[in-house]
Amino acid sequence: MKRLEVNINTGETKEIELTQSEIDAVNNAKIEQDAIANKNLQDKETKEANASTGKQKLKDLGLNDAEIKALIGV
Repeated sequence: MKRLEVNINTGETKEIELTQSEIDAVNNAKIEQDAIANKNLQDKETKEANASTGKQKLKDLGLNDAEIKALIGV
């Protein structure tokens, strides 16, 4: 992996090879971002599933769609 270093005074650019610790930091950041994205997706899916089962339970109690919509706005 390389990084681009730009001298803002001269406009000169250099490609510099990353050190192993910099490569490790990049890889760790990617792993952390993937974990956060997976957690967010799981949370969204859980929320949707809970909403669906909650609506079904209200229907099982005898409420119709209009009553459920009036209660929860969906």
